[in-house]
Amino acid sequence: MMKTSGVMKLLAVLVCGMLSWTACSTTWISEAEQIVAILIPATANLVTLAATVDGKSISAADLQEIQNVGKQAGDDLQLMQQLITQYETADASAQPGLLNQIQVAAGTVQASLNGLLPALHIKDAATQAKISAVVGILLSEVQSLEAMVPVVKSTSSPAMRMMAVRQAPKQLPLTANEFVKSYNATLTAKSGNASLDHATTGLRIHSHARLERWASAGRLE
Repeated sequence: MMKTSGVMKLLAVLVCGMLSWTACSTTWISEAEQIVAILIPATANLVTLAATVDGKSISAADLQEIQNVGKQAGDDLQLMQQLITQYETADASAQPGLLNQIQVAAGTVQASLNGLLPALHIKDAATQAKISAVVGILLSEVQSLEAMVPVVKSTSSPAMRMMAVRQAPKQLPLTANEFVKSYNATLTAKSGNASLDHATTGLRIHSHARLERWASAGRLE
């Protein structure tokens, strides 16, 4: 009985979290805009990191692969950003179509990132682990963000929204601030490779506490 009660409480918390995240379109737009704005420089850091260790731990072919994937993912994230902005001012009749386009763009980002690691041949274990960890956290956030789109689509009725929540993955997207903290911790975790650790220290991202966010591949300010 206690186990069942615990599961029901956990489900209730999860459902409330998802419903509050998508309670109204303005809340969803604001959070999604902030997340994507952070994901763009975070993804660009893949290219910067690879260029920093080029010739030491990464071959020219792998560097080119990372550059190609980083550019493609960055372009798709910028498209998502534009579509979310359009969604904000679109008529109700146009919003479902824009959500579909956002979902497609998110899927393309995931496909690009998913295809990166199998294509690399990095011999240095520390560099390989670091790039894998950064790709992993980027993928997790994009997947979680995409998973919320069906919940947002279902706002036409409480019953449809509840059904979408039950079917959605149980992982809510991190907020922009939560993602920044998690990303920076992953990026700067000691790897045992002194030159790699030095390079990653300068690639932390930062977001202001205000709704208007700022991110940079440079130093924290």
